[in-house]
Amino acid sequence: MLMDAADVPVLLVVFNRPDMVRRLIDALREVKPRRIFVAADGPRLRVPDDVQRCAEARAAISDIDWRCEVELQFQEANLGCKKGPETAITWFLAQVPQGIILEDDCIPAAEFFPFCAELLERYERDDQVMMIGGHNPIVDRLDPGPSYVFSRSSPTWGWATWRRAWRHYDPDLQAWTSPAVRQKLRAEMPAVEFRMARRRFDLVRAGRIDAWDFAWTLAMLSRNGLSVIPAGNMIDNVGFGPAATHTRNPRAPDAGVPLDPVRFPLDHPEARVPSAKFDSALLAHRFPLQRRILTLLPVGLAARIRAIGYRFVRGSDRGGHARCPAPDPDDGHVAPCDRSATRG
Repeated sequence: MLMDAADVPVLLVVFNRPDMVRRLIDALREVKPRRIFVAADGPRLRVPDDVQRCAEARAAISDIDWRCEVELQFQEANLGCKKGPETAITWFLAQVPQGIILEDDCIPAAEFFPFCAELLERYERDDQVMMIGGHNPIVDRLDPGPSYVFSRSSPTWGWATWRRAWRHYDPDLQAWTSPAVRQKLRAEMPAVEFRMARRRFDLVRAGRIDAWDFAWTLAMLSRNGLSVIPAGNMIDNVGFGPAATHTRNPRAPDAGVPLDPVRFPLDHPEARVPSAKFDSALLAHRFPLQRRILTLLPVGLAARIRAIGYRFVRGSDRGGHARCPAPDPDDGHVAPCDRSATRG
């Protein structure tokens, strides 16, 4: 018997954006999940209005006005963009065997919930399938076919997973210290993708990128894990903009992707293998020619070129991150540094 969409536990990861929390709850109201977990990071001491904005974001949880069980994890101190989400997800999956994870800027289509319900059950005991994604930025490049594909990518803008998969999460990226793992990834990944991944894994381990999702990517890649990617986009990421910490470029390739939910009943793929066509198209989408050229340059020169491009995109350099590595104008992960921007 298929699980009811409303029975899938949902984790909301929130911070200091009350308007987005309300918008997310409005989306949940269409499905009315019966069990909701809310993890809220604490305010940053050096950001004057964080205390008030964090309090407003937490108060917005009271907009949940249907009958359900709500469990809360409110942090007093700020854990940041890496430790905050990973702590929240670990807390969530310690209490439930599987569930949906939504950060406050990831607004799901109603169809995402039955999609996850069906596939969480279908692949519950398949250790190679480690997650179900909801965001697909290249819908127009897919041929008509099944309702979803398998991929080597790990999109976490609205996703679902199992406790049995999350137990492989490696917050310190210890696997990256293994020569065997490095050689495996070098042999399996396109050169430009490996070079970019290597740079990011190194920066995370050095504490210069404050983000949790690269550790999850490494956990999946090192175990040959697969993600489920819907044939249509089911997550609207509304967090792009100059106030965000990570996704600051509103003209990035993954920004503004319209919702195009899959239809039911689902048409399942015949084989459980990664789609080379999808992964190749996704790589081309996220790494256009100019970015591929940058990966061939010395890190310092590439960073200066990125900084120039980023200032051009913003129209002016309003600062606040001068001591951070220059953000990539396409996806913009940056170091924690002064943390003066709103997290996103």
